[in-house]
Amino acid sequence: MLQLIFILSIVISLCFYVSKTKNSTTTDIFSDDFDPSKVCMTISSSGQDQNIVLKESSFDTSRIKSYDGEDMKNFEFRPQNFKQFIGQEDAKEKAKTIMSKARRGIRSHFLVDGIKGHGKTTFVELLAKQLDAKLIERIGRQIDEDGLVNIVNEINSSEEEFVVFFIDEFETMDWKLIKILNPMIESFKISGKKIKPFTFVGATINKHILLKNNPDTLDRIPPSHHIKFERYNSEEIKAILFQYKEQLYGREIVASQVMDSVSKNCKFNPRTSIALLEDFIIEGDINKVLKNSKIIRDGLTAKDIDILQALSMSTRAMGANALAMKAKLNEKEYITEFEPFLVEYGYIDRVPSRIITDKGRELLEQLKEIA
Repeated sequence: MLQLIFILSIVISLCFYVSKTKNSTTTDIFSDDFDPSKVCMTISSSGQDQNIVLKESSFDTSRIKSYDGEDMKNFEFRPQNFKQFIGQEDAKEKAKTIMSKARRGIRSHFLVDGIKGHGKTTFVELLAKQLDAKLIERIGRQIDEDGLVNIVNEINSSEEEFVVFFIDEFETMDWKLIKILNPMIESFKISGKKIKPFTFVGATINKHILLKNNPDTLDRIPPSHHIKFERYNSEEIKAILFQYKEQLYGREIVASQVMDSVSKNCKFNPRTSIALLEDFIIEGDINKVLKNSKIIRDGLTAKDIDILQALSMSTRAMGANALAMKAKLNEKEYITEFEPFLVEYGYIDRVPSRIITDKGRELLEQLKEIA
């Protein structure tokens, strides 16, 4: 008993590293992907040996009481075909080639790389729909060894002619598990066992992580099948907004000036633009909507301005973590939510650390004059 208490005290005080038993992987408790709510601790004893193992906890939905009231009204529209999928013309052309390859039994794996909110998941769903394929969809970080075995069995047991296996947030999948994908997507085999041919799709907003950790996997996807989603322009955003409004809010009156304002203040992101449009439909005042969203100008928010001000006051280039702390953000939030737009539109330069550009300084001066 004393030995057991001693071991538990070490786990609680250190809790840095927990290894699974034989034939298992290692779980890093300090990893960003570690979620303590998803695991339970098992302590097994065999003679003098004590093994601590982290296992997936079972989420028992049988204890959930079902809601018997009315369903929520559907206030969401997703394109039903590639004609309704506005923009990303190069990606749609590549999709035609990929689908033709799949129909002829040629490997048709592809990677979709792009900014979040740009329709990557919808794009994959449309491709699977046009193939009349079974779509197996997972989030990278949610896949473990057992889950991968289940996916292979689901592929092999599918009755549809075509199968699309889609991993969103591909870069969050354990890099060791991604290695297991290599023979699966190259020769449709695993440990000598055949797998029904399928189309593998990975979607990511951080391709550089995959290039660093799993270049061998990306090499198994032809360069012509690496699909890059470009940022939308103002006209494409307006077309998306008009289509969305007509599909869901046909009776609402939205002036063209409002559509212009939304399209110019959403950082050219479809998901953000739709959120602003729906806020306007409720509020009826676009200025109030922009104020509530803390949008200052051209889609830049108060937080973007905080970032630029932090850089303008710095005497040297700043790393991502230091800059994020100055702006009261965490590093990942800064890198994914704010930096791409600020760099792309010339407010910040990376050298490789961050500095404010002349354009960024001019903006701050203009905002000072307005204030």
